[in-house]
Amino acid sequence: MVDDTLAFVGPSGSGKSTLVKLLVESYTPLRGEITYNDVPLREILMNTARRQFGFVTQDTSLFSGSLREKLLFVKPDATDAEMLDALHKAAAMGIQNQSGKGLDTPIGEGGMMLSGGEKQRISIARSLIRNPKLLIFDEATSALDSLTEDEITETVKNVSLSRERITILIAHRLSTILHANSIIVLEKGKIVETGNH
Repeated sequence: MVDDTLAFVGPSGSGKSTLVKLLVESYTPLRGEITYNDVPLREILMNTARRQFGFVTQDTSLFSGSLREKLLFVKPDATDAEMLDALHKAAAMGIQNQSGKGLDTPIGEGGMMLSGGEKQRISIARSLIRNPKLLIFDEATSALDSLTEDEITETVKNVSLSRERITILIAHRLSTILHANSIIVLEKGKIVETGNH
């Protein structure tokens, strides 16, 4: 299953985000069990397992500070090369190139103000720098305008197709997850269709 891209699509309230919260044990199932490679979730040390998860949500909040600080927040021992690689994979190199200060580019109050798409790219870079085994994009483009959504969708697609991890995509719109190996359609908390495009 490594290298897979799984997508869950459906209308608001269909259970997509709840499913993700079950996968990362933010919620506990009322019945049944979740397993990873046939190991029940309850037997896994979730604090250890969570270090293997990358999570990009629809709302990205960033405090003021340098671009470097934004990346070191999630991986304090990251090298400049690792940070630049993550920014490159997240199509975020333009952010550090704009000021001429590179990784020391100030962001937020007193520094560069970022668009929603730029914040999402930093969020993607922050997830990638940890080199997770499981990368989850939960409605990562839903709060963006259509042009920025297309750009971020392309970035997500490129990250997914790198075949370095399992990627889970959660989306309202089918157009944002067409590259997935497996598409699961949810409706009212139930799987109503599975397949690929």
